[in-house]
Amino acid sequence: MVAHSRSLVFFVAMAVVTIIHCLITFDGAHRHFPNVDEVAHLPAGVYYWKFGRTDCYVANPPLVRAIAATSFDDSSPNYHWWLHSSEVGTRPEFHLGADFLRREKLLIRDRYVVPRIVVCFTFSVACCYVLAFLICRYIGSVACLLISTYWLLCPNILANAPTILPDVGAMAVGIFACISFSKYTHRPSVERAAQCGFVYGLALLTKLTWVIGFIVFPLCVLVCTLALKRSLPFRALTKRASDVVMFASTALFVLNAGYLFEEPIPALGSLDFCSELLGGTGCDLSHHGNRFRDSWLGRIPMPFPRSYLQGVDCLRCEVEMKQWSFLDGKWKFGSWPHYYIMTTLYKTPEPTLIGAVIGFGVLLVGIRRTMVKPEVISMFVFLIIPAVFCFASVSLQGGFNHHHRYVLMIYPPMFALAAYIGSPVGVKLLKFRLPFLGPKKRSIAVPLAVTLVVLSAVSSLRVHPYYTSYFNTLSGGPKNGWRLLGFSNIDWGQDILEVDKWLKQKHLERPLVMDLNYFNMNGELFDVATTSPPLLPLGAAIDEVRQSITETQWWIISVKKLYNLPGHSGIQYLQQLEPVDRIAYAYHVYRIDPLSIDESQGQRVSFP
Repeated sequence: MVAHSRSLVFFVAMAVVTIIHCLITFDGAHRHFPNVDEVAHLPAGVYYWKFGRTDCYVANPPLVRAIAATSFDDSSPNYHWWLHSSEVGTRPEFHLGADFLRREKLLIRDRYVVPRIVVCFTFSVACCYVLAFLICRYIGSVACLLISTYWLLCPNILANAPTILPDVGAMAVGIFACISFSKYTHRPSVERAAQCGFVYGLALLTKLTWVIGFIVFPLCVLVCTLALKRSLPFRALTKRASDVVMFASTALFVLNAGYLFEEPIPALGSLDFCSELLGGTGCDLSHHGNRFRDSWLGRIPMPFPRSYLQGVDCLRCEVEMKQWSFLDGKWKFGSWPHYYIMTTLYKTPEPTLIGAVIGFGVLLVGIRRTMVKPEVISMFVFLIIPAVFCFASVSLQGGFNHHHRYVLMIYPPMFALAAYIGSPVGVKLLKFRLPFLGPKKRSIAVPLAVTLVVLSAVSSLRVHPYYTSYFNTLSGGPKNGWRLLGFSNIDWGQDILEVDKWLKQKHLERPLVMDLNYFNMNGELFDVATTSPPLLPLGAAIDEVRQSITETQWWIISVKKLYNLPGHSGIQYLQQLEPVDRIAYAYHVYRIDPLSIDESQGQRVSFP
């Protein structure tokens, strides 16, 4: 009877958390405007089905956008496909998307609602449930519920799940691959190796970062096998090697199938590249080459699709060219190796971080005391090590740092560790004599784990519905996030519909100045006349602007624009003013009044 009651409580709690997640993501799919990258991803997905080709948006594999595009309504005016170009180094998807945006304006949002919901259910909700139930028997139903709650109410997942970006999909499918390999470790067979290859092939179709799995996963299998079984006969090692071949072959087949077998085995020397790494010295977006063309390496057939290799080349070229990055109020041309460590500390609820640290301690102590089952140890090995490798590969690539969503893979192992506090091992280890509970030792594991997950959910939900702009309390919260990070960490165009709502409520008749930092479109999006703010060097006073105007102006400015690039003119002078209003956390509204006669006496106009 008690077991039945616990099961009922478990399923009710799971249902409540899932309903909250679905309501939030449904709201996000309707409320949020297509972000900068979504504008390009959807036409690339439509192109995949319409022409049966994958050379649009080669910088990301096609799985997530292809699934999103299955629900795209192409009965009304469609994309201008003549804008597409297959030339190496070009990004035709952004030309297609921006052209469509300029024709549809705010109405474009309606095209994204259903594709977003399809992607959300495919990768966020479904994968969360499967993950939870796959590991439930290893760490208990309480920990299973905790993992699901962390996942479904994490602000970074709530921000990205109702989009057609590949980051949540890469995280979810990557976790499937980790769990599959963990199961293979304990019951190896050629069939399980093929299953691992199939799931890993799907992970390869979500994001290029997962290419490191060809090395990381076999390495983890070897580590777990040697650690858990101490030694293996030579024949068993030979069998593992044949399983690795099966795994790699299956993964490559799935990868090529996802790319529609588009020239699946080109010779390496037959391709043109734009990066110096693959193309040779002097290669860039306008100069292409192939450093392998005249060598024996150039005659080697490649098992990867042409577009996949060109995607790797495209990303490498962007890294080599470098871009401006922003962290802690400073711009840098290039990257910081600690950037994603800082974004994780800023954009993760503090209870989640604390829970992961405590859970890691519980795991280590449990292993030392031989309280942890081998299956649980291997599960954590496959959750943690691939995530760390992915995190490190993104952090150390150099070139630029922009988006915290690139390292979402770090969250599932963090959730699992935080949830492990409530596992049977945590219940046994976290026993204390507490005066108010009597003289006997009592476990605080479950109350502690539940408290942390509730506090984490509260921290996340307090910014509803603006999860993209989430920052935890210790970092200053979302109102001050623009002082720490930029790009999609706070504003990626997702709150443009909030600007439209604000404009309709205010009915402004005075001059309107706007810089939304979104495809160079400002008032054009809302069919209102606007001008751009004047750009002034660092240290310029706001009075230089006030001297140049004759009537009150209202300015709507993206918070990403409030720091000047080094040596460049900009609008950092607006930091001298307190915004009169805020639109979500992405835009500040300023009222700029002209200088009065008394204020302007004795001042010389220096505004150009």
